[in-house]
Amino acid sequence: MTSESKGGQMIYFLRAFFPIQLIFGHLKYNLLALFYWLVLFLIVSDQLGSAYGIPYLFYSPEYRGDISWISFMLLGFSIGGFTMAFNTNSYMRMGSKYPFIATLSRPFIKFCWNNAIIPLAFNIYFITCLASFQMEEEFASATSVFVYSISYLIGFALFVFGSFLYFFPTNKDFFKISGKSVLDETQEEPMSSFMYKKVRWVELFRYEKDRTYIYLAGFYKRKTSRSIKHYDPVVLRKVFSLNRINTSMFEIVTILAFIILGMFREKSLFELPAGMSIVLLLTVILMLFSALRSWLHYWTYPVLILLFLGMNYLSSHTIFFRFKNYAYGLSYEEKDIVRYDLAAINRISNNLVQSDSSRNNYLNILENWKRNTGYKKPKLVVLITSGGGSRSALWTFSVLQQSDKKLNGELSKHIQLMTGASGGMIGAAYFRSLLLKQKQGNLTDRFQLHFEQNISKDLLNKLSFSAYSNDLFFRYQNLHIGHHAYSKDRGYAFEQQLNENTEYQMNRPLCYYRGFEQKADIPTMIFSPTIVNDGRRLLISSQSLAFLCSGAGAPKSLTSAYENIDFQSFFAGNLTDSLRFTTVMRSSATFPFVLPMVTMPTYPEMHLMDAGLRDNYGGKILMEFLFVMEDWIRDNTSGVVILQIRDTKKILEGEVFRNVSLVDKFTIPFGNMYRNFPRTQDFDQDELIKIGVQGLEFPVDLVSFNLREAQKDRISLSWHLTSQEKIKIIRAFNSKGNQHAFRQLSNLLQEHSQ
Repeated sequence: MTSESKGGQMIYFLRAFFPIQLIFGHLKYNLLALFYWLVLFLIVSDQLGSAYGIPYLFYSPEYRGDISWISFMLLGFSIGGFTMAFNTNSYMRMGSKYPFIATLSRPFIKFCWNNAIIPLAFNIYFITCLASFQMEEEFASATSVFVYSISYLIGFALFVFGSFLYFFPTNKDFFKISGKSVLDETQEEPMSSFMYKKVRWVELFRYEKDRTYIYLAGFYKRKTSRSIKHYDPVVLRKVFSLNRINTSMFEIVTILAFIILGMFREKSLFELPAGMSIVLLLTVILMLFSALRSWLHYWTYPVLILLFLGMNYLSSHTIFFRFKNYAYGLSYEEKDIVRYDLAAINRISNNLVQSDSSRNNYLNILENWKRNTGYKKPKLVVLITSGGGSRSALWTFSVLQQSDKKLNGELSKHIQLMTGASGGMIGAAYFRSLLLKQKQGNLTDRFQLHFEQNISKDLLNKLSFSAYSNDLFFRYQNLHIGHHAYSKDRGYAFEQQLNENTEYQMNRPLCYYRGFEQKADIPTMIFSPTIVNDGRRLLISSQSLAFLCSGAGAPKSLTSAYENIDFQSFFAGNLTDSLRFTTVMRSSATFPFVLPMVTMPTYPEMHLMDAGLRDNYGGKILMEFLFVMEDWIRDNTSGVVILQIRDTKKILEGEVFRNVSLVDKFTIPFGNMYRNFPRTQDFDQDELIKIGVQGLEFPVDLVSFNLREAQKDRISLSWHLTSQEKIKIIRAFNSKGNQHAFRQLSNLLQEHSQ
């Protein structure tokens, strides 16, 4: 046989091999399901979400605080669920394209065997990736990697074969429906018959409605399909119709099971790994779409579009579909709703009596702070910390802890103000809460190692599980504070997990800290979440900050926009003293889509998002504070030390620029806004501080601690950290650059004592 004939026979075999034909079928009829697989492949290949640590959620899943065989088995279980969603979707989309399936016993199960190429390839690739990561990054032993891999496969098999138990009795074929006896439905044919059958090359591309396929009938069995010409087409269609109903019921029951599971999400037993929640979310979406498609057919997309437009209209004109995330503690009763418009903003901002009163209150705080330091003219330290999820929380806390310990408490004594964004402010708040607890006599050693472990614990598992099991469908559980009820969502899950991690040190109302701040026992904290309605900032503190919002002392033409809104003044008629401090922290750390925007009790509704959208490093609040308090600082201090704690250095070592490709030319106009967003803030704040400091009548020094100093340093921007990432963050304090910053800080604090 010539090489051309052999090549032709091989092509003929591949053209007849049903698993291969299903791949081509997906490309023609089922691109959506392939897209979901592509997402999973990109994640586990570290090509998607690497900056946010999403691949780590799969390589190193965490369950109840530990990476164990249970966490990998749960992850495998979820991948098994997604695989079955893929199979049911594929069967309903493509089963009728291959009518010979209806003549086989248990047609759906046979279809799954032949549809297994993509799931099999994914599992092999994923196990390879997780083994490499566990051994290289987590230093796991070969035995541990083997146990993790086997556990993953067991979890995968549990869902897949458990699903088959449902389909074995419900799966119908032609003979069960028609009542005819089962003849020889297939005829086995040697593989050589396909390799040596004479086939003209033009026949390879000829369309055949009734083709012969080689399909997998089991683990090792290969069979050939028979012609369907003599079968009743009505009965064949009935087979697919009944099996579509069975698969739809399976999908609906599975979705309901996931929703019911969400009712127990506050139990630690159900704090599923975040990677599992991501897969389950994809599974639920795919199953929902598949079920709708099986009933609506070609009307699916028009109906979904009309539903979306209808929900959007109702959400803006009625009370329906207004999914609120509440600021826990505030009142949302109609009598307490505040009008949010320009007139209200101008009225509050131009209230000079209120502004003067808040400024005098803060001057008293500064006097108490000065007296508590014990120095005639102390250095006033202002902390500005960057956002960045758990890495910033741990990094900020670690820098403050290690510096204060080495300086024998002098740093905490000199810090008067803390501001910034997102995770950095959470780390600073935890440092402050331990400082207060020690001053109250309830803590002997606030520098214990387990406090660093607390702030670095996972915050993503409970949040992710709530997102798909509760937020996606119905928010049917409530939180009660006083006489008010608030629906629970992933925002509540985040706060609850933060409280558990930090041993409920910050589970307080905002007003709890007012007296301690006024006596200067602890630094004052200013949070500045972004108001997405108009880009302004809501300044939240236990103190009134009206003096930072009036614009007094600047040309009127520059203050007419009133960028800052004082929370205490604007919501004075509401229950501001009851607002939970954890909600305040969350409102400043609301990364888009990960956490829901906080809806404030105003009309129209004010929505709050991450402070980093406007000021990721706290520089704007800093300069406004120094400008307003310039006279007091000049007369009562020896200068200001700006303690900047950043999760990323301004200019990373090893940073390179590459040529712009053809695709980049289309994406850069949009991608530029995201990729260069932190850098443009740096440029703006450098200019702001440089110009502002030149006009001040007291010395200002900047000390900067940086976590990521080189381009190659990779630490996830996420609410989940791996074991190695935690070690990297804590050890970063000892880097050459950060040790230089510490010596600089130490010298500055010693100046006034000499």
